[in-house]
Amino acid sequence: MSSLNLNNIYVGENGRVQLSGGSSNIDFVDTVDQMIAARRIPADNLESRIENNDEKLSALKELQTLLGTLKTTMANLYGATSFDNSKNIFEAKQIFAASDGTEAASLIGVAASNAAETGSYTFEVDQIASKHKLSTDTQAVAASADITGITGTGAFTITGGAGNASITVNAGDTLQDIRDKINNVKDSTGVQASVIKVSDTESTLIFTSTEEGVDNRMSFSDDTGSVLQSLGVLTDATTINATNVIDDGNDAQIQLDGITVTRGSNEFSDLIDGLTISLYDAEPGTEITIEIEQDLNQAKTAILDFVDAYNAVQSFVNEKTFVDPTTGKRSEDAILLGNSAIKNVESTLQQIAGSIAAGVTDRAGKDDYSVLAEIGINFIAYGSNEDPLLEKTLQLDEAALNEALLNEPNEVMELFLFRGKSDNSDLTMTSFSDKTAAGQYVFNIDASGGVINSVTYDLYDTAGNVVATGKNATVSGNSIRTPDGLRMFYSGDGTAADTATVSTSVGIGTQFYFGLSTMLDTETGVVNQEISALETQNTSYQEKVERIDERLAKQQEILMDKFIAMESALARMKNIQSSLDELMAAGKESS
Repeated sequence: MSSLNLNNIYVGENGRVQLSGGSSNIDFVDTVDQMIAARRIPADNLESRIENNDEKLSALKELQTLLGTLKTTMANLYGATSFDNSKNIFEAKQIFAASDGTEAASLIGVAASNAAETGSYTFEVDQIASKHKLSTDTQAVAASADITGITGTGAFTITGGAGNASITVNAGDTLQDIRDKINNVKDSTGVQASVIKVSDTESTLIFTSTEEGVDNRMSFSDDTGSVLQSLGVLTDATTINATNVIDDGNDAQIQLDGITVTRGSNEFSDLIDGLTISLYDAEPGTEITIEIEQDLNQAKTAILDFVDAYNAVQSFVNEKTFVDPTTGKRSEDAILLGNSAIKNVESTLQQIAGSIAAGVTDRAGKDDYSVLAEIGINFIAYGSNEDPLLEKTLQLDEAALNEALLNEPNEVMELFLFRGKSDNSDLTMTSFSDKTAAGQYVFNIDASGGVINSVTYDLYDTAGNVVATGKNATVSGNSIRTPDGLRMFYSGDGTAADTATVSTSVGIGTQFYFGLSTMLDTETGVVNQEISALETQNTSYQEKVERIDERLAKQQEILMDKFIAMESALARMKNIQSSLDELMAAGKESS
């Protein structure tokens, strides 16, 4: 019994079904496939390169993310400037409160910004600010009932901290109507009203200032008629009925280190720079002690985050470039071995981590911290760890870091941050750039008539050597900028010439931040350029593959047509041969 091999069936573009090798016993479909496959080897090689590039792209994009995380950790460690020190994590403050009476947190709340100075303060809360509040007499009507039979009609003026407005009471008005009329203009007056249901047949109207303090106390006057006098708010046309006053609306009063201070609010935000004090309750005679100290935990956390992020980058680099030191063979994951971008990243980061903070040595000879090792951050030496992925990462001596932060927090700050110290209180640094040098800028400010005419400066390096003299700075109002990106604000009166020396230092955090910014630049960054180059290469490879496949598709069709034509010719020859065989057989039988 014969069988049919379905693999030999071929359907051409014209829809005809052909049997591959039906006449020649040659499986021409398989033959053509093998011929095309052989001719497609260049395209296979290109696709292999694309796949390999895709793996590199994935790894480089992951590296890009890790570098972005590292840069983020440096955002608090490079020295970004602000007038209130809000961007300086080393100036973060923490508060400790104690009381010799009721718990301090029940009496007072204190929030400190980075602008607050460290120190100790003693408070006594004598009186908290309150809202002025008074009521009408209790009216023998429901809140929704007509009260004009009791009060009559007329107009009165209501005045509060925001201004005044006239309220008209018409025939048929209820306490609720009066309340609504007062509340409709409360933004203009600073007075609001509410109705209290005393019983089903009794109601009271309450007037309250919207803000605390003496300056926001209310006043009233009956202008036409005597509505407020009838309600018991006034004793005459303008005098408030003292018996119906619920709260006088007092100012807050505290004693700060023995000095009496009053404010119209329970929020004291202008008492001490950087401190916001909130009063909750008064307790005269109770002393509350507030201690303001540096919150070194925030700085420590930022440094720990930096070390972790740095190690994540270096461990990734180790993994993607690992070569077994024993066998000399690369690992399967070492897809970036020999890649110039990853070499650049690794060498740059190691160079910065091992560099010196420029300009931090005191001119009197005292050596401040200048390298990370001095605060307990060191490289893991090559070959000193069993895990090869930890090679060249950073290890942290937390005890050494704690000691440095506790004993010399300002020196640790200078080790990381960019610092600009002026010997003239009228000239303050406001910003800098990656081009700003460490050294001394000696400024000569030519000012007259309340304006700055021009500014020149001499620049000295950290060793005191002259770098430039008589350079011009750009002046815009009170803003002064050097060509290398140092910006200052001058607050002098501008009536005479002035001088100032600004000493700058460039910390390791600053070097990291700007180094990472360069690496991650969307146009010129080494990682982005490598990613762009590989993507461009893949696009070119893919276009070549598509051209090869287009060409091979045409060749395949031509080859198939030739084999089909051969099969057809062989089939015709077989038919002719069969016919001849039949004729010859018939001739023999007839003879």
